[in-house]
Amino acid sequence: MHNNKMIIIIAFLATIFLMAIGYSTFATDFIINGTTEITGNWDVRITNIKATQVPEGCDAGSPTFTKDSANFSAKLNKPGDEIIYEVTIENLGSIDAELQTIIFTEEIDGIEEINYTTSELKKDLNAGDKTTFNIMVTYVKETESIPDVKTKTLMGIIQYVQKEEA
Repeated sequence: MHNNKMIIIIAFLATIFLMAIGYSTFATDFIINGTTEITGNWDVRITNIKATQVPEGCDAGSPTFTKDSANFSAKLNKPGDEIIYEVTIENLGSIDAELQTIIFTEEIDGIEEINYTTSELKKDLNAGDKTTFNIMVTYVKETESIPDVKTKTLMGIIQYVQKEEA
């Protein structure tokens, strides 16, 4: 009986040993390495502002810009005068953009004799594209007298975001 147990134990150990050799013979380890780099570049910015129409007797000042702001200071002379500023926005990056928000707000306590209007902006601004739009500053022609308050401020927000894939 003791011999039978020994034979069973030896057979069992031999079977386990053979299974281990068989497993290692038919097993393959795979090593996978990867590196990912972001190459896209977001760079939608203002690249210019200039006065394109300045009536005689008016002053368009020296408009300035940075990549995310444009500033101007207009001086209108008489009712009916209008200065037009052309603003350029470019997509210098590699990611397509689309117009999400455009809000222009005039100062609440500003005078009614000055009007601000803007032209349309290009909705889609793909990589490498640019768009221009105009801001018109007008001294209302139907003004009957020179107002006591003579200034009115405009605040604008234009927001381009990453274009959604169709």
